[in-house]
Amino acid sequence: MATISYYVAVSLDGFITREDEVMDWLSNYTAPLETPYDYEPFYKTVSAVVMGRKTYDKVLNFGEYAYPGKPGLVLSHNADFQVKESGVESVSSNWKEKLEALKASAKGRVWLVGGGEVANLFIKENLLDEIILTIIPETIGAGIPWLGNVPLSAGWTLSEHYISKNNVIQLVYARR
Repeated sequence: MATISYYVAVSLDGFITREDEVMDWLSNYTAPLETPYDYEPFYKTVSAVVMGRKTYDKVLNFGEYAYPGKPGLVLSHNADFQVKESGVESVSSNWKEKLEALKASAKGRVWLVGGGEVANLFIKENLLDEIILTIIPETIGAGIPWLGNVPLSAGWTLSEHYISKNNVIQLVYARR
């Protein structure tokens, strides 16, 4: 059975984007990190993706769908919302059952892409197995927090950590 992983880059002060959803603060950190959790090695371990509707829309704003060939789920409150990508399904009800089926059929990791709101929900529902947090040494003052705005409590154990040459820190946590 696959591991559900929240792989996310955050500012030093805990945001995934500015308030206007601009991610310009990441532009100085595009060089490879040379860690086991750099994007390419991580992506090779991913066999499926899950994201919320807002993240899905953001991904499409970058151009082509970024995860071709990977099955996935897009969680939406709107039952009429549909996705166009082959193997990707929009779900608004029975999403836990669909997630469990995806997790059971996948190998390696199911990547929870983006969105603090969905990550918060997954933690509350005890569905998130792993957090891979890439901390970018920039403060942006305000923005969208990496775990949403709803209070939550959960225990985690640090299993790995890496510091790149450009002072980016990667922390890998497993659910306690």
